[in-house]
This record gives sequence, C-alpha cells and structure tokens, in this order.
Amino acid sequence: MSLIVFNSASNPINHCRHNEKLVLHMLRQHHRESKANLARLAGLTAAAIGGIVTALEEKGLIRNVGKIQGDMGKPATLYALLPEGAYGIGVSINRGYIETIFMDFVGQVVASKKHRVILPAPQAVLTLVLDDIASMAESLSSDITSRLVGIGVAQPYNISSWSNDNQDWLAWDDFDLASNLSKAIGLPAQMQNDANAGAIAELIYGEKPAANDFLYFYFGSPMVRSLGGAAVLDGECRSGASGNAGDIGLMPMPVDGRYTKAINSEVEPQLLTHSCSLYSLVCYLRSLGAMVESHDDFDAYLRQYSADVDAWLEKCVFSLTIAVQSFQALVDVPEIIIDCEDADAVLIERIIADLNASLSACSKRGFVMPVVRKGSFGSQASAIGAATVPLDTCFSPK
Repeated sequence: MSLIVFNSASNPINHCRHNEKLVLHMLRQHHRESKANLARLAGLTAAAIGGIVTALEEKGLIRNVGKIQGDMGKPATLYALLPEGAYGIGVSINRGYIETIFMDFVGQVVASKKHRVILPAPQAVLTLVLDDIASMAESLSSDITSRLVGIGVAQPYNISSWSNDNQDWLAWDDFDLASNLSKAIGLPAQMQNDANAGAIAELIYGEKPAANDFLYFYFGSPMVRSLGGAAVLDGECRSGASGNAGDIGLMPMPVDGRYTKAINSEVEPQLLTHSCSLYSLVCYLRSLGAMVESHDDFDAYLRQYSADVDAWLEKCVFSLTIAVQSFQALVDVPEIIIDCEDADAVLIERIIADLNASLSACSKRGFVMPVVRKGSFGSQASAIGAATVPLDTCFSPK
C-alpha cells in the first residue's frame, strides 16, 4: 500500500494563542458554555472572550449550539467544540492486540482497524500500523485528513520485562514507535503509557462525568498477562517519575500457597497481576485440565468450570480489596473506574459488583472506600486516550 504523508505545519488550527487554547480546554471540560461563563471561568473580560470566540469560530473549532434562558435578561448563546474542527490518530499497542483509530475533536471514532495478535517484533508493528493509517486515510475525506494534528501512541512501558512470555518483546524497549511513525507520515507523534491513555480518555470523554480524582484499572486480554492501572489526581493523569504511577498490576501481594503455585509457580514475589489478571484465570483453568488456547476457549470454559471461576473470583476480589485499601491510604479517591476488552465485560461486571460489596464491608479505619464503576470505552479505551494526546498537545493551554 502506498505511504500517505500528511502536512500539518501550515494548518491554521495548529496556531492557536494561549487564551484561545484556554477556552477550548474549558469547552472540552464543560462541553458547552456561554460567553459569560467562559469569561468567568477564564478570568477574562467579556470583550476579550467575544474576540476569542469569534476567532475560534473562524478557525472552525467551535460552533453555536443554541441558546439558554437564564433567570433574567436575554437568552445566552451556548458554544461547544465542533466535532469536525480537529482530528487525532490514536495507536494502541498491547501485548494482545494492535489498534489504530482516527478520532474527532469530541472523542468520536470516525475510522478504526484492529488486529487481535500476540504483539510481534517492532518493525512488523510499524509496517502494520502504517498500512492501516494509509488504508483509513484513503477512505476518509480530505476535510478530515487536512485537519489532523498528530499521532498518539499508547503502549505498555518496559515490555521486555515480560519477554519470558514472548521473545519478540525483547526489542521493544529500544524501539521508539512514535518517532518512527512521525518520520514516516509527517505528523508529530508522542507516546503514552497504555493505562494512562485509558484514564485520559475517561477523564475527558467518559460517558459519566469523571471525578477529578480516581483510580483507573484495565483488565487486558485473557491470552496475555495484562492488568494495568493509572491515577488521576486533581484532574490530571499522574505519570510519576518513570511513567508507571498507579500501575496496580505491579503491586506486591501476600503469597497464597497452593493457589499461587497453580497460577504461577516461578514468580516471586507474587504481584497482583499474577492473581487478578484474566490471564491468571486462564492459568488456573489450565491447571485444572482446561485446554484454553483462544478467547473462544476461555468463554466456553468459564461456563464449564463455573464453580472454579467463582473460587477464582473470590480470591481476585480479596486481592483487589487489599490493593485498593493500600492505594486509598495514600491517594484518597472517591471513585475507581475499571474497564476491559468488550468480550470480557460480563466477567468484569461481576468483579465490580463483588468489589463494591467487599469495599463496603471493609473496616474504614479512618478513610472512606471509593465506589467502583465500569469504564466507558471498553476495548477502545487506550486508543481513544492515545488520540487525545495530540489534541491535548495542540489545544491545551498548559
């Protein structure tokens, strides 16, 4: 497939001033606002906001979405982001799949391609993603491709640390996929941790308004060991010094004798991912004689081994409860958002229900347990978060 090279340097939407970015950021947070409220939130005069709103309308970034009647006076005109105003490309690299999307300014996916594969070597992934971008770009109108602002890449950090599961992963820590994509197609590109990307998607575009403070957990495919997490505090996804802040799967857990050995006999100390990832359930079912080689097998054995699945769920929720109490003692959040692959939603909903019950029954010991709920985006969470990164870079006032 022929390579498509984009030219974003001359695009006028890439040249917004600070106060214009501030207004766009507020509209992303509040979805629709009047000029009076924008002036109040931004600390600017009505005249200044009037000029900014006019400029953003001329650039095709915001639109008039109607009027609202206040307590007195004339109805106020409301403004919102124009979905067609800007687009980002999101690339999600996971140990169990590769997904690329084109996303508009309000978080709607306009094109996507996904491959369910165990993550191959970096060069093969680069070729696959470039082919997918070219294929989707050829099918989209020039109105979309001309308003692309960049690429975001979401991937697990330190992939090589799991190379015992797959030797192809050894090369990943020395390969900068974002930089190679940028060179190939002419758009700026940035990388983000995959769990952080999912949390960013939830923070900005979630179906339910997310709290300014929450923990985010993502249960990856049952075919690979994958349980990620992120921490959102004061309305910002906190990466930490090395980018892995909030990574719940790496939390050490108490060892549980026979059950631990059935899941993973070679790993010490026991980590949460070894007892709570869906892959740990696959390992447990295999130890009982189940031949789980695919997601279809996994679904079938969930029904066949229902009593054993119940036992695993009890252990999983017990471990998650310990982890949440540990996190809560440090960060004190009101909410935990858990998401997963779409195919695993029913099982994850059971975990959420049981975890809520377990946390409610906990001795609070001076702190309040958070409420747990399902995330908004399922399988596309990290890809949507990845596509958000270039939009944030272009339009955030920070």
